[in-house]
Amino acid sequence: MNVKKVLGIIGKVLLALLLLIVLFLLITSIVYHVKLSRVEKQLKEAGYYNPVSVGAHSINLYTCGNENGQHTIVALAGWGDGEMFLGWRQMTAEIEKDNRLIFLDRAGYGLSDDSKQEMTPGNVVQDYRTALQNAGVEAPYLLMVHSLGGVYATYWESMYPDEIEAVVFIDSSPCFEIPEEEQLDGGIVADLMPLMENLGLAPFMVRSDYGEFLGKLPEEQEEQAVYLMSRTLGAHAVADEMDRIDWAVDYVWGEMQTTEIPKLSISAFYAYRTKEDFINDGITAESLLNIWVPASMKDAGEDAIYEEALRLMEQRRTEWEEPYCEKLGNCEVVELPGDHVLFLDKPEECTRIITEFIQKLD
Repeated sequence: MNVKKVLGIIGKVLLALLLLIVLFLLITSIVYHVKLSRVEKQLKEAGYYNPVSVGAHSINLYTCGNENGQHTIVALAGWGDGEMFLGWRQMTAEIEKDNRLIFLDRAGYGLSDDSKQEMTPGNVVQDYRTALQNAGVEAPYLLMVHSLGGVYATYWESMYPDEIEAVVFIDSSPCFEIPEEEQLDGGIVADLMPLMENLGLAPFMVRSDYGEFLGKLPEEQEEQAVYLMSRTLGAHAVADEMDRIDWAVDYVWGEMQTTEIPKLSISAFYAYRTKEDFINDGITAESLLNIWVPASMKDAGEDAIYEEALRLMEQRRTEWEEPYCEKLGNCEVVELPGDHVLFLDKPEECTRIITEFIQKLD
């Protein structure tokens, strides 16, 4: 068999594989958008869709709980958490009995409109404030926030302290100084997210990363949560936000003011103090590799891997978390070792801690 004939056969095989890949992506895209439309329809019929105009776009505001409750709690999501008004409910069910709870999405999240605006802390917080004002929700607010939502809450309570009664940070992203030359953007991941979502591949990513926790939701809500998070990951606003995270953390650190507003910080990410803490939560030494500990330590032994993870956590606690909480002012820190999505990992414990904090306010 001559070389030309072999190359011809290889070319045909490669062409066939390419056509199969294109066909697969076409099918996944069609299936994804059909299912997403169905989920959006279900949620709208269930009353979750309540868009409020903030100018060029609308953001979704879902209200539940006790309309005449003692506090107006405004929940702000962490990065990419488009299913907040579903997934958080295991944690907030008891809290809702005595308080009005508002799940306030930002541009690109959940059922909100996407936006081409720059997702700076100033723009995001202004959207939040405008939405609440246009919906007739009067201050003061008790902010309950997760992860990146803590950066926006910090900016909000620093710039407009009269509007904020208290803040509950749930494994919040601490603000700290990041020199400009060390600030990273979302890179190719942020650039590819809208494409991955449009091709219908985002649900596979969501299930891979969060399937264990989303599986705790009722079956119908699990699918809804997966597709809300997938829709969110495909938004331009969310990709822009990912590009700005380091910049936002540094910017808010410089802008934040120390206030006497009561604050509670539930720390999960930095709360592991001993090897036993890891083991009790089912965290193996192997799972810490590439996340906390360099993969080069894979042959170092279990004890060494745990020890290095604890050392790095202590370092970040002292360099990031503790200075941040001190600068916030009047901030009570409660350590609850657990996964970053603590509202899904340990909802009952979160409920108890938050309820005790709110009772102190009264």
